Amino acid sequence: MRKVLHLGNKVFLLTFLVFVIFSFVGCNEFVGDQQTPSFIYVKGFSLVENPAINESSVDGFQSAEISDAWIYVDNEYIGTYTLPANVPILERGKHKIDVRPGVKLNGIAMTRTEYPFYTYLSQDYDLVEGKTIEIDTIDIRYRDDITVFALTELFENPYLNFTTDNVSSDSNLIVKCNNLDTVAYGSYCGAMYIGKDQSTYRIISDSIYSNNYSSLILEMDYWCNVPFGVGLSGRYSSSSAVQYINAMTLYANKDKGWQKVYIVLGKVWQQMGYPNNFKVYFYPQNPNNIDNGWVYIDNIKVIHRPNN
Repeated sequence: MRKVLHLGNKVFLLTFLVFVIFSFVGCNEFVGDQQTPSFIYVKGFSLVENPAINESSVDGFQSAEISDAWIYVDNEYIGTYTLPANVPILERGKHKIDVRPGVKLNGIAMTRTEYPFYTYLSQDYDLVEGKTIEIDTIDIRYRDDITVFALTELFENPYLNFTTDNVSSDSNLIVKCNNLDTVAYGSYCGAMYIGKDQSTYRIISDSIYSNNYSSLILEMDYWCNVPFGVGLSGRYSSSSAVQYINAMTLYANKDKGWQKVYIVLGKVWQQMGYPNNFKVYFYPQNPNNIDNGWVYIDNIKVIHRPNN
């Protein structure tokens, strides 16, 4: 009897696997009588000024790294495509097409996501089987209805929103750099330097306030020949000690030049107990003890949804 049951289990498992395999194959087949798709070609996105947002006109505020297009047809998700993209759509006639910008959170390909703080294209198109509709570069803006810039540092103003942690203000180790061979946006960028055998230090922001726990993103452009850490600082309660929790480490990208990154701070904020007041910090590292380590940063924005 035990052998018969064992054989029956095998037959059931085999039948189940065949069903699963055919289910997945079926997901890739055309549904209905239409066999030839229509196409839309999406060139890319351009982040442009939103006059309703302060500092939006400052050079560098619109820096972006939009890698993907998220496609919806009549509000139904079709897929995510690396830009530029030629997207097959198994529909004909007039349909509403949404093309939404996507980014890689923390610079990781596995964390591709729609970026909710950007606007997107939503428009009706007349789809024709076998034909391609070309969509030119799509102008998008920061959404002023849901986007709160809790901290903005473009390094163009005399006063900086960052200082060296636990040292006097006249010993600030975050400085403005105006070297034409270094600066990519505006007239200045921020600079942190670290020499051979020099101990690391923390550059910390002014206090940030937020009580909306749905999202917390740090946007930043950076270029460095040494790695540096990014984290949050705050207190779980007024009587507790200050916490410093690292969110991620950005590695040297000297040969790549300036890069844009979208860093998720929400999980670190959660670890701290969601204090309403907190700070962002950076700290340069020099594990290989090079003589002249440098970290350049610019266009720093801490973004969240409106406070409650």
